[in-house]
Amino acid sequence: MPGIGTSEGRPRGLQDFVGRRLGMAIASGVLPSGTRLSPAKLADELGVSHIPVREALIALEAAGQVKRIPGSGFFVAELSIEDIEDVYHWRQVLEDEAHRMAVPKLETADLARMRQFNDRIRVAVQDHDTSGFVELNRAFHFVPFERAGSAHLMRFITSLWDAAERYQNTMAFIKVPRNLLQEQHDSLMEAFEARDVGAVNGWMARHRLVTLEAIRRIQAAAAVSDPDVDSSGRPRD
Repeated sequence: MPGIGTSEGRPRGLQDFVGRRLGMAIASGVLPSGTRLSPAKLADELGVSHIPVREALIALEAAGQVKRIPGSGFFVAELSIEDIEDVYHWRQVLEDEAHRMAVPKLETADLARMRQFNDRIRVAVQDHDTSGFVELNRAFHFVPFERAGSAHLMRFITSLWDAAERYQNTMAFIKVPRNLLQEQHDSLMEAFEARDVGAVNGWMARHRLVTLEAIRRIQAAAAVSDPDVDSSGRPRD
């Protein structure tokens, strides 16, 4: 399986190391929907024993990125419109609450970091750097999430962003105008600097909807073009 057998950035916890590598490979599409995940093969490629691999697969199953079929093994979970709608619903609920907690506590250094990320996002948009845009977009939004000060909330939001990233990378970002996303980021930056929670959550709702609507359009087009095949190109049950 290309792109996952590297020890770069390897942390002490082997389960965390394996989970992060698999999560990145799933989110980026290196491991597409329906791929069978052999614990033995993954252990060999990642240079670890099968125990942390199975633990990581179980954790990814709990996060909804992996599906276990009794008697068959582990597989990358399929994409579905019902799943992404659920992901985005809970993103709104938790992100709105995170902003209510975080925005009043934002420090000058936090806003400076966000401005730097926003400036770099603008360059990524101009350079048509999709991978750079994705990485910087996440870094920008996670500054206030972290300022909320709740480890549990961060875990939930991180899991939802990881789930959404699969759809964004494989579907939506190629269809969403980057200049529109940049304009929304600029408005968000102004709202954060004004410490206006209502404006922040209003712009975030618009920001999420742009990508979600792109995913909906792609799903609808796939259903019309071939009603027997889902948006990932696999036969429907």
